Amino acid sequence: MGGTRCGIHGETDVNQLWFSHLVASAEVLTIGMKAGVDLETLHLSLLASPAASSFLANDLPSVFDDDYDESFAMKLACKDLGLAIDLSRDVGVPAPLSAQVEQTYRTALAKYGPEAGEMTPIRLAEDLAQVQLRLRALEMA
Repeated sequence: MGGTRCGIHGETDVNQLWFSHLVASAEVLTIGMKAGVDLETLHLSLLASPAASSFLANDLPSVFDDDYDESFAMKLACKDLGLAIDLSRDVGVPAPLSAQVEQTYRTALAKYGPEAGEMTPIRLAEDLAQVQLRLRALEMA
């Protein structure tokens, strides 16, 4: 199945989509919370919708406990996103969404450091919206 770069594509493709889903989810959740929607209600409604995913069900809930998953560092996430963008250029396919996700990750990397967890862009979204995605959390002052 494919040439010598298929392994690289497989890993970067998975990470590219996962990181994109993370950034989009952070945006949706912070907007919802800022608009006054209860976080638990919003999360459950997303899980019961066509937007449901393994990320929303299994990974995102750790953020509700203030855990941004330090098992995979931001520096590695940014490296993988850079590889994904490079690979898209190599095959001549524009990837504007992935470029925006990479920029969000690089902004989070600059703000929180290279060892911060891979879900730290959610923290960036929280800080920008001045909310915390915690169950029973109050909006930050």
